[in-house]
Amino acid sequence: MRRFLLTFLLLQVFSIAFLPAVCSSQDNKSVVDESVSPLVFIILPVENVSVMYEKFLPLKNYLEKELSRKVVLKVAQNYQEAIESIGTGKAHLAYLDPSAYCEAKQQHKIVPLVKTISAGSSTYRSVLVTRKDSAVSRIIDAKGKRVALGNIWSSSSSLIPSVMFKEVGINLKDFTIVDFLEHEDRIALSVLTGKHDIGGLSEKVAKKYINDGLRIINTSEAIPQYSVCAYPGLPKSLQDTIRQALISIEPGRNPELVSGMKDITGFSPAEDRDFDVVRVMIKNLTGKNYIEYSRNSIKVAILPLYSAITLFDRFDPLMRYLSSKTGYEFKLVIPRDFEDFFETIRQGKADFSYSNPYIYIQLADKGYLKAFANTVQQESASGDVFRGIIITHRDSSIKTLDDLKGKRVMVVSFKSAGGFLAQKLFLSENGIEVFKDLHLIDGKRQEEVILNVYRKNVDAGFVRESALNVLKEEIDLGKIHILAVTPYISNWPFAVTRNTDTKISAAVQEILMSLKDPDILSAAHITGFKPANDGDFDALRKWINSNEAK
Repeated sequence: MRRFLLTFLLLQVFSIAFLPAVCSSQDNKSVVDESVSPLVFIILPVENVSVMYEKFLPLKNYLEKELSRKVVLKVAQNYQEAIESIGTGKAHLAYLDPSAYCEAKQQHKIVPLVKTISAGSSTYRSVLVTRKDSAVSRIIDAKGKRVALGNIWSSSSSLIPSVMFKEVGINLKDFTIVDFLEHEDRIALSVLTGKHDIGGLSEKVAKKYINDGLRIINTSEAIPQYSVCAYPGLPKSLQDTIRQALISIEPGRNPELVSGMKDITGFSPAEDRDFDVVRVMIKNLTGKNYIEYSRNSIKVAILPLYSAITLFDRFDPLMRYLSSKTGYEFKLVIPRDFEDFFETIRQGKADFSYSNPYIYIQLADKGYLKAFANTVQQESASGDVFRGIIITHRDSSIKTLDDLKGKRVMVVSFKSAGGFLAQKLFLSENGIEVFKDLHLIDGKRQEEVILNVYRKNVDAGFVRESALNVLKEEIDLGKIHILAVTPYISNWPFAVTRNTDTKISAAVQEILMSLKDPDILSAAHITGFKPANDGDFDALRKWINSNEAK
């Protein structure tokens, strides 16, 4: 009897679930050309199947009317099925998250058509969450805890949270438990019920549970929204028609459609470079390099002062601005570390560079670079200089410069100006020779130095003064003590490499000098640019030479 009732109820559910599809098919019968093969539209199983069908059914009906062609909606069983289907032509359209798009683009050269718009934005963020009563209040406290993530292929609930952990030196192996729960609602509920201490999911889903006791402890950089992509074999004219039909959707013109799509309020044009930030994340986490450059791309190498994701977030808007002003495609090149940057310029793999003055001097003196612009920042009264600091933990017994002798000191890189050179020269003037009196450790990045001092893994660290702000949300900066500050040195120059077209370099200099856009400047954490030449760095050369002459 119980089995009979269960069967009856299931039949009722399925008949109700498919009733709208049948009705809408009848409504569209007059406009759909049945002689043309249908388009298959596959969507990721972000939420449960019935919710996904309900969300995308209005869009399916809209496309059928706009294209006069039947559209078959299919919810993929998993991410792999969606990627394989759109890549091989089993599906003609796909709704993919950024990570799945990058994988499908790399494997099958699929075509991005549009990005979704949600809450007025074509980007979204992932978050790390705990219960409000949890002792875990910062990401730095997560090591050794139980973590819940989503599908292993998901951007919002796997890739991005994993990268967020890695940015503060935490790998998945550092947790006692890591569970992949597939759907984001399950992640939030698992944290709320205490099965897991911390979870990673999209900000949108997390906010649904704030009133239930969920707390957001960390937020990611902005990531492009989900995209609608096309099978590469789909005729370009049809791709263009579909793209235009989707872009034309607006709440004012299509209120019922937008209401039916729940949190999707429209679509904006998508281009492949929109997803480069996700490719950087994939590279940082897995080592897979999906970043592509066309033959005519103008490459701008950025010294990896901070993580690649932070640098991309800061400087990609400037690259897009230069692209729009010159007609060339400007793209970032973010080397692995300071030494890799040095080799990138030396081997002619970039057209422009943005680096610290110490590396600039070394490369310029060998004829590889020529400065043409300097950045203006708010680190000093003049804006065109910066300084380094020596930091210790608040509980450290190191109280004077002499106390540093014999201690383990982490530096950013032996090619870093604000994370090594400035401190080296400063300490030399105070009777301390860093290579003789200190035990130096190469940290590779500013954040790594700060985190190791914070965790008491080293006794002291050399970093740039402004670097502390990068981790202000991740750690308690009150536990970091600034032991000393160095004299100011010339700021980072933009420079041209020796094989770059002079017309392009002249155009870039003119554009930078006139740049006033507050959004682009604030993203890069600068207030503007000023003209520069190689002689501006002679004072630093003199300081270095006088120290070496001792």
